Amino acid sequence: MFEKIKAYWRGSAYRPPGNARDRPIIRDVSAGRIIKVAPDGNLVFATCVKLLATYLSQIRWGVYGAKFDASYYANTALAPVLNAVPYPGINAHDFWYMMEVDRETAGNAYAYIRMDGGVLQELIRLDPDYMKIYWDDAGVLDAFLQGNRKLIYEYRDPITQRQYVFFPEELIHLKAHSVNGIVGRRAIDVLSGALNADAEVEGAMRTAVHNGFAGTIVLSYTSDLSVSKQKTLQKQIQDLLANTNNTILPLPAGMKADNIANDVTAYYSALKNTDVQSISAFFGIPLVMLNIGGGTGMGTFSATQMAQFYGATIAPIVDAYASELTAKLLSTKQIGAGFTFDSTNDIFDFLDPEAKSSVLCAYTGAGILTANEARKSIKYSPSSDAMADKLTQRGGTGSLGDSPDNEGGKGNEK
Repeated sequence: MFEKIKAYWRGSAYRPPGNARDRPIIRDVSAGRIIKVAPDGNLVFATCVKLLATYLSQIRWGVYGAKFDASYYANTALAPVLNAVPYPGINAHDFWYMMEVDRETAGNAYAYIRMDGGVLQELIRLDPDYMKIYWDDAGVLDAFLQGNRKLIYEYRDPITQRQYVFFPEELIHLKAHSVNGIVGRRAIDVLSGALNADAEVEGAMRTAVHNGFAGTIVLSYTSDLSVSKQKTLQKQIQDLLANTNNTILPLPAGMKADNIANDVTAYYSALKNTDVQSISAFFGIPLVMLNIGGGTGMGTFSATQMAQFYGATIAPIVDAYASELTAKLLSTKQIGAGFTFDSTNDIFDFLDPEAKSSVLCAYTGAGILTANEARKSIKYSPSSDAMADKLTQRGGTGSLGDSPDNEGGKGNEK
């Protein structure tokens, strides 16, 4: 009796003694297993975030004037932190990669700006899961802020549990999918409908496969077709096939069983493809970049399409980063003089080598780039030719090796 009472408090009518690993595993019978897929485990979603983070992690930053001439003094002070080591233990590539992952997955990315004597010392990433934003509408800090209302950032260190309060000018705050310009939204929240639908489709397909879903059995026989006998026969067959170990269906003489395949693959595939397209469109990433495009992959992705992707997807994100860096890391005097942050990357880097060479040839031929500027773009050493640093205009038909008086090897035309 005492054992039964103890078993009752353990939540079961009776449980044999011994450790859990020593007891046999009990599974339900006569019921299929339902496989559930978590929406946040969507591979297409994760791939889109990874692609954006990979592109943004390659961006290097510089300060430029109104005429897009680089500011030597500003870049000398800022570049070691922005483009090399934001803070001890992490390099610039990994830092900006994590900032973009935070921006997309959490909706907000934060970095503390540590200054010393007006000079940037470190950018320290803060985990967005431990950040809260308040608007001081109650005037709690009026005495300190001299009556001005301000956004307040409250951060709780996940290790020490200490709380810190920051003002907006002390943080780099990058937002994604914001509806008010103050705080961002998680991509998974915006895409919840598509991600949930895709998870349901994935779960249904895997459940069908796991449970051995094949179709509907039709029994043909000559006998009384009364409803009661039909139901009796149906129940007997269901009971017999309820156990997954029963793979043989015995039938009496004169009875025939046929299987009608219920192929749901096309239906579920159509739904899944629609969800994949929705996720891809939301992030602005072409399906072909996700290796979804009839198995052709990036082989059919033209230079024009790559340029469109960069212009429509990457460039606006770079601009948002540059705007935040300008507002937080440059002085009012510098901003008033027309200085801003921008990417120092070669704008042709996103093209494949063949397309890049073709574009550079056209730019040098049109007098937009010098030969040495084009050579620098493809990481070639500069030419010692005196004309390699001069702009020439040859109608865009010349090659990088041509001199202005010998276009295409034709010599001078009189």
